[in-house]
Order: sequence, then structure tokens, then C-alpha cells
Amino acid sequence: MRAVRLVNGSPDTTVEAADRGFVYGDGLFETLCVRAGRAPLWALHFARFRRGAARLGLPVPEEALFQQDFRTLLEQSDEKEGVLRLQWTAGPGGRGLARPRQPSPTRVSAFMPPPPYPPQHWRDGIALYLCQLRLGEQPALAGIKHCNRLEYVLARREWEQDHMPEGLLLDAGGRVVEGTVTNMFAVRDGCLYTPALTRCGVQGVMRETVLTACNGLGLPVDIGDYSLEFWLAADELFVTNSLIGIWPVRELSGRAFAVGPVTRRLQLTLQQDGVAWMPAATTTDTPDS
Repeated sequence: MRAVRLVNGSPDTTVEAADRGFVYGDGLFETLCVRAGRAPLWALHFARFRRGAARLGLPVPEEALFQQDFRTLLEQSDEKEGVLRLQWTAGPGGRGLARPRQPSPTRVSAFMPPPPYPPQHWRDGIALYLCQLRLGEQPALAGIKHCNRLEYVLARREWEQDHMPEGLLLDAGGRVVEGTVTNMFAVRDGCLYTPALTRCGVQGVMRETVLTACNGLGLPVDIGDYSLEFWLAADELFVTNSLIGIWPVRELSGRAFAVGPVTRRLQLTLQQDGVAWMPAATTTDTPDS
């Protein structure tokens, strides 16, 4: 599959050098999983897109234009499964940090091949690297998916081991926040725990989907602040994002974790609901209810 892109609706692969998304990271992006020509979590992604635009003081992205981009990209592509990336920046112009009074946003849409993750990540779980970098606290940006990802880029440079596809990030106070590209969940005594993400981090749409599923299944959830020690004492750990759904964690900081029944139940629930995907080679037993 070849990647196809549109810039402001036109088949182009370039943006202006003066674009504020390039110069300052002044913008937002969303990464959507596409299956059989559909993006099942589109509504949640676009709701976060709007929230982010409001937080940054950007014009509200026009959903109809991005939907048209999506249709056009599918028509141009030879595949109907992959990754859709939507980007919305403050556009070109403005001397120094000040934006133009009436910015002209840049809209970029791209459809790319899915990442080649091995099926065992879903089935057997992953080893999680403990990053040394600590995320800075900035509540004004917490939760949204803005274009400045330098902290995450630096964190991902810390390790190269193939058996560790993801890393755990703490904040400056030593609290668990998220992964470099995922959100974090722990299970202790049947209760799910996930960081609040009010100081830093991204509130992922798959995280939101898992929380909704827990409500429907009657699984208790606690959203708060947790130390690394609390995390390491969990019965189960798993990570989420819109492309992978749920990956169990089997190892962190020398501690081994079983792929437990709560993780399996949620994997199967999201798959049955059509909002998360697992490879056909992945086999999981239906957990006891």
C-alpha cells in the first residue's frame, strides 16, 4: 500500500515553510484506525479535535472537509485498511510568536499503511520500557493532541530493543502518566486504574472507549494519581491506543505480569463492538463472566 496525502484538499505533499505547525508546532493532529473503509472512532477523534482547537484558540476544523478528504483518499488508495492522519495547524503567517488576527489554517489528511505489529503483542503481551525522561507539567495543554511531540521523540530514543515496543512515562513528580504512544491501565483486585492526565499527557480516544466499556460491563474504575510502586504492584497492566486497541503488558522493570481476565474481557468486548481490532492469528479464551 502506498501513502496518499491531501493538503487543503489538493493532492500535494508540501506545506509552506512559514506554516506555524512547522515553525512552532502550532496545531493539532489525530491518528485514526481504518478498517474496511471505515473509521469507527471518527466521532471521538473529531470531538477531541474540536476541544483541542478551542484550547489553542484555533478556528474550529470543518468536519465535512475532513470527511471529504477521507473519501477522496480512499478512492485514491488501493487498500481500505490503514491509518488516517488528520492535521490542523494555524497556517502560514505572523511575525514572531503572534498569530495573524485571522489565521488561515492548513488542513492535511493522509492515508498510510498500518504498522506491522506482530500478533503476539495482542496475545502474549509486551515488555514495557521505563523511560528516564520525565514529562513536564502543563495543564493548558494536558489532554489534547497538539503537534509538539518532542518529549515523546526524546523518550523513544532511549531504547532500541525490539521486544520492547513501548515505554512508560512518568511526570516530574514520579507519577505514572502514559506511554510514548499509548495510555496506561492497571488492574488491582478487579478495579481498573488509569492516570487522570490533568497535568500532562494525552486523553486518548481508545482510553475513553475502554472507560465506556467498563461502565457497560460494571467494572469499577478509579481515575487519579499513581506512583510507579503502585503500578508495579498491579495484578494486570495493559496499554491502549486507537490503532492497537489493547495490548497486555507482560513485563515492566523486571516484574512479570500475567495476561489477566479483565484485560482479556475488555479486548474481546471492544472487538465484538467493532471499535478495536485484533489479528486473526490472535486467540483468546472467553473469560468467565
